[in-house]
Amino acid sequence: MEVRETYETPEQVLEDMRRGYARFVEGLEEARSTGMMELFSNYLRGDGNPRVNQLVDAFAQVLGGWVEALAALLPGLAPEEADGYAVRALEQMLFYPKPADQRTEFTLLAFEGYAVPLVGLLTDGCRAEVAERYKKRTPPRRMMPNQKKLWRALTRH
Repeated sequence: MEVRETYETPEQVLEDMRRGYARFVEGLEEARSTGMMELFSNYLRGDGNPRVNQLVDAFAQVLGGWVEALAALLPGLAPEEADGYAVRALEQMLFYPKPADQRTEFTLLAFEGYAVPLVGLLTDGCRAEVAERYKKRTPPRRMMPNQKKLWRALTRH
């Protein structure tokens, strides 16, 4: 997983993002499959599984880079075209298939706040549609702080 130095098209960013998410979820599953001794060692360490921590830190950097690259490319497009690309990124970031492992789901949820810069690139109508879908998926009263930040961006008038 890495961010290219330059992207020429939003399609390139979205493809890297799609592949990166898939690798991240696979990596989480692998990093969490530990033996009993490693599990006990991680428990005693107090800071969790270092392989998971490294993977999450690395993904945070590349996800931020992808969002930044997409946010830089979209303003030069027609609003409808920019909407389409932003919505595809939001599909990946917010409306992913529910993972079987609840820990993986919670980890992905932690990255939803990274979508905030893309919300400002949506037209009002598209933003309202995404907000409605997001509210159905996660009721506002059950949102974590990063989700509430995203929710405020989605519902601003």
